[in-house]
Amino acid sequence: MTYEEYKSSKNKIKPSSEKKSVLKTLLNKLFTIIIFCMLVIIISNHSPKFKSFIVDKVLNSTMDFSFVNKLINKTTSVFENKSNDTVPVSKEITESVKYKDGIKYIISENEKILVKDSGIVTFIGEKEGYKNTIIVQQSNGYYAWYGNVKESIKLYDYVEKGTEIGTASDEYYYVLLKDDKPVRLDEN
Repeated sequence: MTYEEYKSSKNKIKPSSEKKSVLKTLLNKLFTIIIFCMLVIIISNHSPKFKSFIVDKVLNSTMDFSFVNKLINKTTSVFENKSNDTVPVSKEITESVKYKDGIKYIISENEKILVKDSGIVTFIGEKEGYKNTIIVQQSNGYYAWYGNVKESIKLYDYVEKGTEIGTASDEYYYVLLKDDKPVRLDEN
């Protein structure tokens, strides 16, 4: 075998070895991720402080889903809001007054509460001054708080405009936020 034949046979083998190299790199990264996740699980089982840190900073943090909606709407019209009309959150509102950062609605007993705009439920729990609160990150980037509501949905559910999210007795609170700042609402 001449040097030229040896060199050309080396070049023929190289693409196959490159594929193995890419596969090996991918497997190494996957293995690293698995080991990291296992370490996080093991440490969080033995350290209450680390576990609460993971729960607070990773699991309870709110992801901004509106950027995904905007990206999808640029390429397709799957989640596009065809009309800007919003639905009333309740059919039987007898009175509304300004309350903290939003509006307090006086309603009839066990009134169904409806979502004003489509979005993803990002929080269900107690909020000071608003009692049991459901927070929906709307597809337009706003966050809607529905306070004093007994929920009939689950965390991370996608809810369409007009969907019942729960019931309220006598009163409920509605707050709309954009960039963590309250949006002024009319009391209608």
